[in-house]
Amino acid sequence: MNDKNNCSPQKTFNHQRRTVSVGDASGQLDLDDECPSFHENQTSKYIRSISQINEDDYICTTLPRTGNTPIAKTCRRAHSAFAPSPKSNFGPKATLKKVQDNDQLIVIQDPSSQRLHWIAPPTNILIIRKPGPQTMPEFRELLLKLLKRRLNVYIELSEQMHLPFATDPELKAHGERCHAFDHENDFFKIDLIICLGGDGTLLHVSNMFQKSCPPVLSFSMGSLGFLTPFDYKNHEKILNEVVSGNVAVLLRSRLRCSIVKGLKRQSSSAASFLSASSDETGSDETGKESSSGEKISHLALNEVVIDRGPNSYLSNLDLYINDRFITKVQGDGLIVSTTTGSTAYAMAAGSSMVHPNVPAIVICPICPHSLSFRPIVVPAGIELKITVSEETRLTAWLSVDGRNRHELQQQDYVHITTSVYPVPSICRFDQLGDWFESLADILHWNLRKAQGRIDSNPSAQRDAQLLRDEKKDSSPSENS
Repeated sequence: MNDKNNCSPQKTFNHQRRTVSVGDASGQLDLDDECPSFHENQTSKYIRSISQINEDDYICTTLPRTGNTPIAKTCRRAHSAFAPSPKSNFGPKATLKKVQDNDQLIVIQDPSSQRLHWIAPPTNILIIRKPGPQTMPEFRELLLKLLKRRLNVYIELSEQMHLPFATDPELKAHGERCHAFDHENDFFKIDLIICLGGDGTLLHVSNMFQKSCPPVLSFSMGSLGFLTPFDYKNHEKILNEVVSGNVAVLLRSRLRCSIVKGLKRQSSSAASFLSASSDETGSDETGKESSSGEKISHLALNEVVIDRGPNSYLSNLDLYINDRFITKVQGDGLIVSTTTGSTAYAMAAGSSMVHPNVPAIVICPICPHSLSFRPIVVPAGIELKITVSEETRLTAWLSVDGRNRHELQQQDYVHITTSVYPVPSICRFDQLGDWFESLADILHWNLRKAQGRIDSNPSAQRDAQLLRDEKKDSSPSENS
């Protein structure tokens, strides 16, 4: 009883500070399961300053830049574009039924209130960079600055082998705080991830963290950079802002894709649910197809693609939504995309661009055999089931974010739904500003030559027209 009483203030704190879009916010500690004294000491000074004013107002508290006590500021909540709160009434007697089981509940929150909040200052930082020599100078510079701040920096094992810790005096002086990232032991130690590269670097991070993902700070150093909003030139100022917690966060939803082999469907129902963290070659044991009928699971940040692969015949797939047959997909394949991936492969295949904060799943066919089969957007959280039809001539192939390639035989099926583990991406401006700026600067969305304006002076316009008419009338006489 004493433990439960001690944990109740922290449960209130976690509930009020929670920022979730299509799932629980990644990168935050779960205070509901346990109540350690460390969490109690770190959060006690913030609990006093957080209180609910009314249904439209909330308290916005940020970590201080110095050692002073944070100041609570009242922020007016912006109008939400999503469904009303379960507390809302519809008429005198109607309301929404309360969900008893909150474990699988997907909560939609106002995007304007999604701001980064540190329960404790971050101490363990993982740096992931784009492979190649072009990002090595910035990587070394950032590594040294973080080590000089007495922060624990984790890098991939291949990076540690290439850095000259033995010959470089600066690296040798601070090398004791630089560690090689171990996927099994260091998974839950990382507080912040810094990406140096393009969109592929962020996809690599999503593939590494197949469950809860820490906040991701992405610097654009690649060829596209649609998902990496920050410029490395201002990295010191940006890093200070992120450490203080005074930044907006965009929760990018992911898809959970589970592959089940049809021939061993009965045995696979009792098998364990594996979480795949394989690399592009699929060499990791959790990313391989199992002959014992076990399910294979991946999390996709962009899309899940089922195509015909090297086969010359059309793919033949059956699409189910919540166990209800919807349609048969005949064509080159099918794209099941997140809203983040709507500006990637799905957009190239003719789908609409959807803002990442919209809780939805995009279903887009690839060169369908029927011209009326257009892309559709369905609500997040539904259960998609895609099976390889019995009438198909050859096999189909599945890929997740362009990697983790799997061959699907007849009667094999795939379950796809919204994951409860989003990727919290730190914004440059806010959730809307970053997205529309990327559309304009990178995709050149709606870029065209401006139309000339019409002169607003009617008399001047008539005089100009009369002058043109006089020139036309006088030109034949002059020639004669």
